[in-house]
Amino acid sequence: MPYKAYIVDAFTNTRFAGNQAAVCLIPEKLSDAEYQKIGAEFNLSETSFSIPLDGDSWKTAKTFSLRWFTPTLEIELCGHATLATAHVIFNEIGNENEELVFTTMSGELRVKKAAKRLIMNFPAYYKTENFSTKRFKFNNEPINPLLDEIVDILVPHLNPVQACLYTETGKLLLVLDSETTKDEFMSIKHNGDKLLQIHDGSKIRGIVVTMSPKDAKKQGFVDSEGKPYDYISRFFVPWAGINEDPATGSAQCVLGPFWSKEKNSSGSFYAFQSHPGRGAQFKISFPTPGRINVEGESVTILRGEIDL
Repeated sequence: MPYKAYIVDAFTNTRFAGNQAAVCLIPEKLSDAEYQKIGAEFNLSETSFSIPLDGDSWKTAKTFSLRWFTPTLEIELCGHATLATAHVIFNEIGNENEELVFTTMSGELRVKKAAKRLIMNFPAYYKTENFSTKRFKFNNEPINPLLDEIVDILVPHLNPVQACLYTETGKLLLVLDSETTKDEFMSIKHNGDKLLQIHDGSKIRGIVVTMSPKDAKKQGFVDSEGKPYDYISRFFVPWAGINEDPATGSAQCVLGPFWSKEKNSSGSFYAFQSHPGRGAQFKISFPTPGRINVEGESVTILRGEIDL
């Protein structure tokens, strides 16, 4: 039986930028194995599956279940595929609600309209474990051998200054010197095979390399209109079958709180994920304690059907 399916570029207003997500509108609950096979078939960083919970269809319902699958596994939280799903429901299906509610493994996520953009309300994470390596120290922490290897694999030629693991999410932030240039930042290679050799993903599930430029314009970290970014990131997650993710909304759930603390500012922030060849823009704010708003646009690039 055919069901509607879409491919959406999320966190961008330009085709073939941002991050791709497949959005499948299948009203019946499938088995985990079936969802995983569909995710593998699309072979994008994430494929989303939503089901209306309080209405007859995606056009009338306000509340939906939502799950996300990479080509190899189910994940607990995905920003860009949530944005893509809400984009499809609002703009392709024509849902007239002002806000959608998604029930997920990470709790309740809300997405509301804001002109051309959508605003996602996500959890913000704060619990961290900090590390020392041979190249930088944190208080009196002993050198961590695993972190030492990760630094040498990802940024052997750059100047890392800090590393902290957000323990609730498994995301490791590797912070670079504020004078790192755009060319230097873009020279980072994912080296996914080497990362898989040294760690099994049991503690660290993804690595975010990030920095806040000292002089964004001089260092090349500005948008097409010359507006400077407050912080930059790249996200490497070989343990989920993705060497580098082009746009990661869930990473903002740790990046936002980190840079808010570092800058002693409650925001808002204008952030950029600097994936080679794509790239994604985020507007970040903190509406209430423990929550973060991640704002972005999306573009539909494919409309079709999946036959099951």
